[in-house]
Amino acid sequence: MTGANMNTRAANTWGEFSNHQRSDMLTEVDFKWLMAGIGFWVDPTQLHVDPDYAQASLQNALQSRCEPLRRCAAALKTELEQESLHQR
Repeated sequence: MTGANMNTRAANTWGEFSNHQRSDMLTEVDFKWLMAGIGFWVDPTQLHVDPDYAQASLQNALQSRCEPLRRCAAALKTELEQESLHQR
């Protein structure tokens, strides 16, 4: 598959998500990269399946001196809480 075809395929896949889903994914990607910037590796799967892991990760982020990370963590915390409510 050529680079152009892969880009078209990725764009088509991205278009299958709602604006809300895309926003949630971008928040999680931002969180992961911002956490890496302060020396923490985040496991995205564990973030969604292990409430204790998610809470510890978010707590580290919320206590950070990095303002963008704190804002991102607050948004992700809300998203994960909403996700948890929908799974019940």
